[in-house]
Amino acid sequence: MVKKTKKSSKPSPSASSAPRQFMSLVDLFSYQQGSQARPKGLTNFTFFAGAGFSKAWDPNAPIGNDLFTIKPNVIEKVADVGALSRMFGLSGLDDISPDRLRQIVYQIDMYERYPDVRSRYVDEQNLRMFRGALRAAVVDRYDQITNLNYFDPAISKFPLENPTDKQQKILGFFDHLSKRVDGSQGPADGIRTQFVTTNYDYVIETILDNILPPDDSLFLYTYRGFTPIRIVDEPNMAPVHEHWLVQHLLKINGGFEILRRGDDYVLDYGRRSPRDIINDPPILMLASREQDYSDPYFKTVFPKVVRLLRDTAVLVIVGYSLPADDALIRFFIRQFAEEPEDGRGKVVFYIGPGSDEQKRSVLEEVFPSMEREDAPRLITYNKGFDEFAAECLRYADPTFN
Repeated sequence: MVKKTKKSSKPSPSASSAPRQFMSLVDLFSYQQGSQARPKGLTNFTFFAGAGFSKAWDPNAPIGNDLFTIKPNVIEKVADVGALSRMFGLSGLDDISPDRLRQIVYQIDMYERYPDVRSRYVDEQNLRMFRGALRAAVVDRYDQITNLNYFDPAISKFPLENPTDKQQKILGFFDHLSKRVDGSQGPADGIRTQFVTTNYDYVIETILDNILPPDDSLFLYTYRGFTPIRIVDEPNMAPVHEHWLVQHLLKINGGFEILRRGDDYVLDYGRRSPRDIINDPPILMLASREQDYSDPYFKTVFPKVVRLLRDTAVLVIVGYSLPADDALIRFFIRQFAEEPEDGRGKVVFYIGPGSDEQKRSVLEEVFPSMEREDAPRLITYNKGFDEFAAECLRYADPTFN
């Protein structure tokens, strides 16, 4: 792990120094060739990606409440305007605001949890259909704002034609990290890049798939916290992964592609109609007044998140503001360094708009030992992730433009 430095009263490192310090850690933990190299084993660099991560990749990606301002037209496929008005005070003309959506989801949760308080004409079946309609409306809203990058079976890839300059830099950054490991000479040594995300979209999949050769697939090397029985209409070709080859992609709020089949799951990255989504909705944690994580999916994935964060040496928080009401997310991040002793030798990079002071204030609430012990060590970067990736690449290759 990273050697602990003496606590200083100086402010957090400037933006220009953060990429340099990150790349020095990459160099430190990378696989080294030669007889004099000292193996360090596998070191987890975990990226905790919020909406700002997707925004860095696609400027049109929704952030904040954008995704949860939905139109009632999809919901009207399962309930007419009169029923919507009576149940939730909705009219067929107005968009559903994020606050109203939170109230609707909360009401549905209460109906499911406490059957005795259900209205006369509410039952298990129409509750399930109504929840499916809300999820279909969110998928539809995402596609209205910026199209999902659906998997293309013709090329067996997430397509990426004419990537922008920013996208090329992000691809180059993760391609560089992906080559910092080797397991051909015995026990694996080097960096493993891991992902935990609050996002529903396919941005991370697109990145991971496009740093691989055209005849290779991320599905062979990506563990989702569960083992799907089918992926894109094909049987899962890698039900058990080899440790040094695999990376985690854990979606803690669910994903547009995650569908349930009894006790099993499939990953469907194809385009589906609103009616298909209503009948077979993905697992999504929608905004609510009281988040209900009792679904078996979350009980399966959450322990994997905790284990991964505890086993991580370098945590990179990208595009996530860590608001105080996201108590569960803060709890997860706290697992990176629950006690002062756990944080010694560990480093957090906090990337995104804001000031050093704001970022430190937030993380000191998550890690109380940070203020007293400087553990874990915090390094901030107050611009976008695409700029961070570009600066890192310049440290790796001074000729990079």
